[in-house]
Amino acid sequence: MTLQYQFDYDSKLPVSAQAGRQQSYENSKEEWRCIFEACILAAARKKFEIVSDDVLAEVEALGHSPTTHNLAAIGGAMHRASKMGILRGTDRVRRSERPEKHGNRQNIWESNYYRSGK
Repeated sequence: MTLQYQFDYDSKLPVSAQAGRQQSYENSKEEWRCIFEACILAAARKKFEIVSDDVLAEVEALGHSPTTHNLAAIGGAMHRASKMGILRGTDRVRRSERPEKHGNRQNIWESNYYRSGK
């Protein structure tokens, strides 16, 4: 699978980091990408604001969690969900609450699919 890079030169993320995020995503297992992206949508339907921890919880709830060689691919999957219109970025971050993530910063995304009361 080859995707054309779309660098955002006005972004706070350096172009080199954007390239690394994209490369990590492209190198991830196809099974992981499909399931992870479905879990992004599942999380986005449940919560107005999500972070990657929320998506990882959805993946783990499946029971059979696919893996990939480098979890840096998560950023690429979240960015792709934004490009597809599932999520929209915010300028806010929060620290991961997962012990294995050691408080890594996570972007907070807003859902375009959340419906309150459903």
